[in-house]
Amino acid sequence: MCAVLAMHTWPTRVGAVLQMLDPATGPRLIFDRLWQECLTWKTIGGIWLQVRPGHLTPSGTFQVGEPIPEVEEIAELATAATAPIHTDALPVIARQLRDGNVPIATLLVSHHDAEDAAAFVVDVLSRWCMDRLRLQLEVSELSEENHVLRGSLTPTVRSHEILTVSGMMHSLIASAVRAAASSATVLIQGETGTGKELLARLIQTHSHRAHKPMVSVNAGALSPTLLESELFGHVRGAFTGADHDRKGVFEVANGGTLFLDEVAEIGPEAQVRLLRVLQERCINRVGDHASIPVDVRIIAATHRDLVKEVQAGRFREDLFYRLNVVNLVLPPLRERPEDIPLLVNHFLQQYNRQNYKEVDEIPRQVLEMLCAYPWPGNVRELENCVQKAVVLAPGRVFIEELVPPTIRSYADSVLRDQRGAMPMVVQARKDPQVELQVALERYAEAVAPDIGRFLEQAERILIAWALNRERGIKLRAAKALGINRVTLDRKLVEYDIHVKRGHGIIDLAKGA
Repeated sequence: MCAVLAMHTWPTRVGAVLQMLDPATGPRLIFDRLWQECLTWKTIGGIWLQVRPGHLTPSGTFQVGEPIPEVEEIAELATAATAPIHTDALPVIARQLRDGNVPIATLLVSHHDAEDAAAFVVDVLSRWCMDRLRLQLEVSELSEENHVLRGSLTPTVRSHEILTVSGMMHSLIASAVRAAASSATVLIQGETGTGKELLARLIQTHSHRAHKPMVSVNAGALSPTLLESELFGHVRGAFTGADHDRKGVFEVANGGTLFLDEVAEIGPEAQVRLLRVLQERCINRVGDHASIPVDVRIIAATHRDLVKEVQAGRFREDLFYRLNVVNLVLPPLRERPEDIPLLVNHFLQQYNRQNYKEVDEIPRQVLEMLCAYPWPGNVRELENCVQKAVVLAPGRVFIEELVPPTIRSYADSVLRDQRGAMPMVVQARKDPQVELQVALERYAEAVAPDIGRFLEQAERILIAWALNRERGIKLRAAKALGINRVTLDRKLVEYDIHVKRGHGIIDLAKGA
């Protein structure tokens, strides 16, 4: 009789049960609330949930009510559908929860001859689990998106905004960040177009002067007279046309940073005055004898070899040593060709937005041309090449005709030389399927053709590659791998892979 009454009780309480299943509430509190409700039905024996690590949080086993005998063995019989399992004790309704084809949790509910009531509990708890999983994924995605948006609102340059996958560049960036913490003068050397000002802004951003202005001056674009006035300012009547007092950039940048580009172009007189500023930390405006104290950090840059300039007598040796406290040398683009695909994709997105275009497909032969070219103008030349292609592209494809003739002719000559030297090897290496076949055959000969072991190793390698390429941003890596974020998290636990945002894969044993 009691069971019959209970069968009429639980359907009337469906609304109360659904109302308490907030996906933001943890499983322990949900189970306690639900169990207090189920006690009034007098039909449910016990509820058992086991969550695997890597998906729902927190993971582990949660249980209320009467313990279910041989629960582990019964759980192994659960399927993706809600179904009854008969046992020696109370009958059980079971379900295995899955994310796609991956099991993430197992849910069991025992009952006293009330299969419908137990099935209802299983179904509502399953819905709560999946809603909680979606909520966790949304929170994670919003957190990453918020991090990206916060970075985009900051006009200064951060280390992860210098696009590179080059080991040389990562080492250089690390040195720049360490130097930023000091007040030492920095000399940046590198060919035209390598990004010297971008590196200077990185140093400014990571320094204690980040809240103060950074002023840039190109010494090569001004005459000697105008340069002195630009740097140090002038007073009224100092020269013809000086009808009012004017501050120089040293005063404007006081407390902050002065980026002095093309410092090798400064004339002898301005070099003497610049040396005095570095030594005494004060300036004199042109036409004035009064000293003005300034607190400015100087970051100088040049595309010339200053050692040779000193040897030739065109640059003061004492000024060189004052500037060359921390020396950073930017490698040209031809020495880091692995950055070219990344930069091409970045510039495509940038100029697609500016020109309302959708050029998003790059044929393999075009990318090979761009990677083979030495880029004497470095990143600036590559940017101009991509901008032109976006502007002139008739459709969504970066066709070969959009590549400048100099680059096409260079690529043709290189390919002709390579074919003449080793024709069969070059042609075979172009086909990724051939590359994969050769690698797999070598692997099978060296280890064994164990498919399970190979798939695990291959999966681990691809996951690590994607995370390193995306600098540890899991959401982007998961998208590149064609899986969702939750599955990626599970794989990281499974393979014991540790990730640091902004870096990629890290080795905890080395204290990374």
